[in-house]
Amino acid sequence: MSIYDNVFGFFVEEAGEHLRVLEGGLLQLEKDPSAAAELIEPLFRAAHTLKGSANLMTITDVGAVAHRIEDLLEDLRTGVGTLRPAQVDAMLFALDQMRELIEFRKQGEVAPERLVTETLRRLAEAETPSAEAEAGDADVVATAEADEPETATALMRNRAEEAARERRSPGRRLEEAGVVRVGMEKIESLMGLVGEFTVTKNHLLSRLPVMEQMRSEVDFAGKRLLKEVSGFAERYDYSLPVQSALSGDESFNELEFDRYDELNLFSRKLREITNDIDAALKEMAGFYKGFSRDVQTLDRMTDEMKEQISAARTVPAGQLFQRFSRMVRDMSQDLGKPVEFLIAGGETPIDRVIYDGLYDPLLHIVRNAFAHGIEPIDERLAADKPATAKILLKAERRGNTVEITVQDDGRGIDLQRVRARGIEKGFFAASDPTSDQELIQLIFRPGFSTTLAADSQSGRGVGMNVVMDRLAGLNGTIDVDTESGQGTSFRLRLPLSLVIVNIIQFSCAGQQLVIPSALVEEIVDLEYAQRTSAVYESHKSLQRIDLAELLKLTATQSTPAYGIVTQSEGTPVMLLVDAMLGQEDTVIKPFGAFLQELPYISGSSLAGDGTMRLVINPARMKRHKSVAVTEAAVASSLPSANTPVAKVLLVDDSLSVRKFASLLLSGRGYEVVTAINGDDALAKLQTEAIFSIITDLEMPGMHGYELLRELKNSDYRHIPVAVLTSRAGEQHRREAFALGATDYLVKPFDEDGLLAVVNRHRQL
Repeated sequence: MSIYDNVFGFFVEEAGEHLRVLEGGLLQLEKDPSAAAELIEPLFRAAHTLKGSANLMTITDVGAVAHRIEDLLEDLRTGVGTLRPAQVDAMLFALDQMRELIEFRKQGEVAPERLVTETLRRLAEAETPSAEAEAGDADVVATAEADEPETATALMRNRAEEAARERRSPGRRLEEAGVVRVGMEKIESLMGLVGEFTVTKNHLLSRLPVMEQMRSEVDFAGKRLLKEVSGFAERYDYSLPVQSALSGDESFNELEFDRYDELNLFSRKLREITNDIDAALKEMAGFYKGFSRDVQTLDRMTDEMKEQISAARTVPAGQLFQRFSRMVRDMSQDLGKPVEFLIAGGETPIDRVIYDGLYDPLLHIVRNAFAHGIEPIDERLAADKPATAKILLKAERRGNTVEITVQDDGRGIDLQRVRARGIEKGFFAASDPTSDQELIQLIFRPGFSTTLAADSQSGRGVGMNVVMDRLAGLNGTIDVDTESGQGTSFRLRLPLSLVIVNIIQFSCAGQQLVIPSALVEEIVDLEYAQRTSAVYESHKSLQRIDLAELLKLTATQSTPAYGIVTQSEGTPVMLLVDAMLGQEDTVIKPFGAFLQELPYISGSSLAGDGTMRLVINPARMKRHKSVAVTEAAVASSLPSANTPVAKVLLVDDSLSVRKFASLLLSGRGYEVVTAINGDDALAKLQTEAIFSIITDLEMPGMHGYELLRELKNSDYRHIPVAVLTSRAGEQHRREAFALGATDYLVKPFDEDGLLAVVNRHRQL
C-alpha cells in the first residue's frame, strides 16, 4: 500500500469538511451579501486548501475545479468583481461535481471527462472576464508597489507562503493543528471494547450483593462460634482436675505448678482458633470494603471512559442541518416558494450513527413541509402571513437524550383531509369518533398520503412511514404538534449513544425484558395509582397494552403491577408489566437480517449474570395492539366451532397478493377462498358460502368492473364487495361505487384497513 493510499482516507474526510464550509458559506453569502467581508476569507482559504490537498493526492480534476472556484473567490476578495446569482449557482454545481469526482476515486474508477469539462465551462461562464481580472490584479499590485512598497513586498511574501503551504501534506497540517484523525471503524472498535467492559462491570456489580450476603453469613456464624467458644473457655480454661496427689511430682505444690487435662488443652486450642477466625473476619470485612470501593471506582471510570469515547464519535448537529441548506434553497427556487432556512442548537453533539441515520427521516419531513405545509405566496399574503416562509431545524440536549425539532410556519396538517383519506382507505367508518391525535398518527401508516397523484415531492405514502421505521431502529420517538394556519412541529427524541444505552429492566410473565430509558416517560405503580384518584385520572386516557398478551408469553396467574408510560407512533401508551428490576448501562446488540423485521423487539442485551434479555421496541405497538383489540371484539361475533367458518372470497390475479391477504385474514379466524379473475370468482360463489368479497380491478378474462356488474344483477348482490386496486384516481373510484362496491382500498394496502373492512362486512 502506497503512502497516497494511507493518506487518502484523511483527504476524503478533510475534503468533505472543506466542501461543507464552502457550501454553507456560499448559501449564507447569497442570503446576506453584506457579510462578504467576513465570509469570503474562510471560503477562499477552504478552496485554496482543497486545491492543494487534491493536487497532492494526484486528483488533479478536483484540484482544477477548486482552482477555478478559488479564482472566483479571489476576485470577490480583492473587490474586482461582485457576487452574482449565476456565480453562486455555478460554484454550488461545482461542489456537487467535486463530490462525484472524489466518490469515483474512492471506488477506484475513472470519472467521465464530461464531469470536469462541464463544471469548468459553467465556472468560466460565471467568472469575471480574465482580462479584467488580470488588469485588476495588476492594478492592485501596481498600486501597492507605488504607494506602499512594504505592502507589495508583504503581498509577495504572503503568496509565497501560501504556495509553500499548498505543497504541504494534509498530515502535516493536522500535526500543526494538534489534531490526529482516527477512522470511525477504530472508534467503533473502541466503543465495542467499552461495551464489553461495561457488561463485565455489570457482572461485578451484580456479584457485590452476593458477596455481601456471604460476608454477612460468615460474620454471623463467626460471632456465634466466638460466643460459644468463649463460654466454653471460661468454664474450662482454668479448672483443675480433681486429684489427691501431683502424680509423683512432690517438688511443687498446687499453687506453684498448673496442671491441665485434655479438656483444658482443648479449650485453649479452641480459643486460639477463634481468635484467628476473628482476625480473618476483620480482614475480610476490610477487604470487602476496599473491593466495593474499587468496583464503584471502576463504575465511575467506565462511565467517564464511555463519555469521552462517545464524545470522540459525535459531530455537531449543525453539520447535519447544513446538509439541508442546499436542498431547501433548490426546492424554494423550483417550487416558487421563498423559504428562510433557520438553524438553532447547531453546536449540540450527536452520535455519528444517529447523525447518519437521521438524514433520511429529516429529509422526508422537510420535503413534506414543502409539499403539504408551505403555502404559495399569494395564499400566505391572503392569510396576512409574510411572503417568505420559515423552516427551523433545532437540536437540544435533554438529559441522556437529544431532541431534534423540525418546525415550519405553513398551513399545518389538514386533519379533515386526513380523516377523509382514512375513511377511504378503511381505517375507520365515517361514523367513528376520532381525536386529532389519532388523525395525526395516520400519516405514519404505510401507503397513506393525502395527495392522490404522486409527484416529485409526495403522494406515494412512504415518506412518514420511513420516518417512523428509521426512528424505531434508532430507539427514538416522535411527537407532532400542528395548528391550522400556523404550522407544524415534529419533535424527534433520540438517545445520545446507540452503543452503550441506559435501560430499564423489568419482568413480564417470568421473562426478563428491557427498554431504553430514553423511551420511558414515567413508571406507574398501578396499585398506588388506583388508591390515589388524582394519579389514576392522569393515566386513565392512556391505551394500556399487556405485554404478556402482546408478545404471546406463557400465561401466568400474576396480575400486572406496574405500567411503563412510553410512546407508540407518537401517542402515549402504557405497557403493563409484572415487576421492575432496576436500571443500568448496557450494550444492545441488534439482530441480524433474519430477525430484523420483528415488530416489537429491537435487539438483545446481556445482564451481569449472563442472562440474555430482549429489548422492547414500542414504536409500532399501538397499531398492532389496535388490531388485537379489534380481533378480540370480532372473536365474539365469529361462528363457534360447531357452525360453518365465515368465508372471504379474494379475487386477484397476483399470487403474492393472494398469499399475503390470505395469511392475514386466516390468522384472524377467517377462511379465505381465492380466485384469479371474475369468471373464477363466480364459479366459487356457486359452491361456497361467502359473506365478503375483495376484488382487484385489472385482471385477465373478466376484470373487476365486469365482476361488479355481474354481482349487481345476480343473487349475490347482497354480499358486500371491497375493491383492492393500485388505481387511486377519482374516476376509477366513482365507477366502482356506481357498480355496487361498498369499499375502495388502494395498494399497497394497510393491514388494519383491510381487517377493518372485512370485520365491517361480517357485521352487515
